[in-house]
Amino acid sequence: MARRSQVRAGTAGGCLLNGCLALLGLLLVAAVGGWIWLDAQPARDEARARKNLRENVEAFRDRLGGAAADGSLPDTEIAQVFRPSKPARGLVGVTRQGGAVTVTAELLGQGPPRAFIFVYERSVAGCYAFEVPPPAAGAPRPSVRELPRTACAADPAVHPGSDR
Repeated sequence: MARRSQVRAGTAGGCLLNGCLALLGLLLVAAVGGWIWLDAQPARDEARARKNLRENVEAFRDRLGGAAADGSLPDTEIAQVFRPSKPARGLVGVTRQGGAVTVTAELLGQGPPRAFIFVYERSVAGCYAFEVPPPAAGAPRPSVRELPRTACAADPAVHPGSDR
């Protein structure tokens, strides 16, 4: 003998007990959660891009210190360290005063690439002044300070050793 269900098919209690409404509720919660997660993603990507920019600044400082380790820092070595990386311009200017050298450069930090409908990547740029002290005993340790973006955007970039 077959057992008969206590709830008749087609009633609201049957749909609720069989899980249709519960499944629809879970789908709604998942859709809202996904929407919130995607909405907060750009802020996380920008934070990662800023972290990458700080790491790049440290790497460029170390490379500049390595280039100045032999006691001289010609313009050609500086230009090799600070290559342009779009949308950042790279080397913007070199100032020499006595034995000290100040290099101004626009650097780029990139976040992780995302593929949601279109592929995009969050990037941030910053303007920095790298100050290399006059050569003394041992390799110089350049200091770094951040400049306003207008300091890197004021004049067109002239790379040392170029024809301009």
